[in-house]
Amino acid sequence: MASFDKALALTPDYAAAFSSRGLALKELKRFDESEASYNRALELQPSFADALFNLGGLYEEFNRRADAIECYEKVLALKPNSLLARLALCMAELPILYTSEVEIAVQRTAYLRRLEQLRDDLEIGRCDDHEQAIGSRQPFYLAYQGENDCEPQRLYGSLLCRCVEKRYPPAVSARPTRGSERLKIGFVSGHFHSHSVWKLPLRGWVSQLDRRRFEVIGYYTGVIADAETKAAADYCDRFVRGPMSTDDWRRVILADRPDALIYPEVGMDPTSVQLAAQRLANVQCNSWGHPETSGFPTLDYFLSSDRMEPPEGEDHYTEKLVRLPNLSTYYEPPAIRALVMSRAELGLQPSAVAFWCGQSLFKYIPQFDQVFARIAQEVSNCQFVFIEHQGAKPITDLFRKRLDDAFSAHGLHAADHCVILPRLDMQRFLAAIGQCNVILDSIGWSGGNSTLESLCYSLPIVTLPRDTMRSRHTSGILSMLDVTETIASTMEEYVAIAARLARDVSWRMSVMGRISANRERVYRDMTAIRAFENFLEDAVVGRQTCSPCGVQ
Repeated sequence: MASFDKALALTPDYAAAFSSRGLALKELKRFDESEASYNRALELQPSFADALFNLGGLYEEFNRRADAIECYEKVLALKPNSLLARLALCMAELPILYTSEVEIAVQRTAYLRRLEQLRDDLEIGRCDDHEQAIGSRQPFYLAYQGENDCEPQRLYGSLLCRCVEKRYPPAVSARPTRGSERLKIGFVSGHFHSHSVWKLPLRGWVSQLDRRRFEVIGYYTGVIADAETKAAADYCDRFVRGPMSTDDWRRVILADRPDALIYPEVGMDPTSVQLAAQRLANVQCNSWGHPETSGFPTLDYFLSSDRMEPPEGEDHYTEKLVRLPNLSTYYEPPAIRALVMSRAELGLQPSAVAFWCGQSLFKYIPQFDQVFARIAQEVSNCQFVFIEHQGAKPITDLFRKRLDDAFSAHGLHAADHCVILPRLDMQRFLAAIGQCNVILDSIGWSGGNSTLESLCYSLPIVTLPRDTMRSRHTSGILSMLDVTETIASTMEEYVAIAARLARDVSWRMSVMGRISANRERVYRDMTAIRAFENFLEDAVVGRQTCSPCGVQ
């Protein structure tokens, strides 16, 4: 910001500085100022494609889909072959938060229509800027619609891999493993820092693989550095940090010649996407850091949790599903400081039954808003505790309006029951959970890391598993704890369990007692690690004579 402001002091009509300043303001979450900076750039240079593109991205943060699409269409008018703009048009059909269940269906159809148009454009050669485009826009919010995304992701993944092939041909990466030589396992991630992907599942895999059998290489494509980054580097036999260009990452990885590459998530980090869309090792795996199939034909396996996958889970992935035992991970409980918060600080009434609902707001889809109002009808003296959206304020405002509508439909006022807290750091987040009585798991996309972190308080958790793995994280955890009576099978049962936990204090305490007694079961699970090791050896050996790279 200081550099851009100095540039503008020297050259007040410098459109590129206003556009870049808008990006900096967006990163600082000063969204209104960011919009003003982009608009000033466009006043100075109306045909400035980069400023239009960046403004479109900002409008997506505001959930202003129509405005974002208008910006991207203007970019295409200036650059008709821009793959970057065409991908952005696809992703703009996936808002952060929905107003209704009907809107989900409408936008899903619109997104698929855009993808199909992109496929047709690629087939007739109407797209360029491939290197800049790949990974720049990803269908992150598709997974929050609560549907099986296998076919949309297959189309998306095939399109991206086809674009990558134009620049990067499949690489010959196989190396026959002989005798007692350790297998080289590379982990590619932008989240070797204090992040849910690191906590689940990356840290346990990196730290616990048997070094007599495996050499572990960490490829850190991100830029954040903290104590966990240092721990990650210490865990690895070799740790490579960026930032680097995709070309440089490709050279580094191919020079290392890993036997297998593990991508703990595909869908959040642009560089990971650019690398995962290539064939850089004979065995390449996706996992549930972002619990969604990639659709990439370059990824062979999806490493998942047997306790979280539904019986028909294989139908949800383009990769081959691998059901590792239990939670699939080696999880270390969080270190908790003795931080005390009062209910008054959180806006909670001293005598109210407080339901913790601390998931990201985009995990809450509209058709399930009614559960909060229905619980409030059963338990009049209750409050629901949410956390505001980490981005632009209009997302939180939209969620608040949805709550108002849901409570009004049941003759209640949301303001009497709902508290939306500001963003909290880790220790205050955990302390806030400790001031509540019951945890209500989000329906459609369940809590994973956050559920595990809450176990320090042994609070009962109400959950409703549905058809996808990402809706079954908490039920998998509860099944390991042998506390299954708070796992609902219908919305009606979800409401009834929550109401009973509020009213029946002795039952609530009984559930809490069993969570406290059994929670060690989910910590430091070597069963999952041994299974992971065996999978890696079997997969690598199986590929040595018949590899996707065509190498024998």
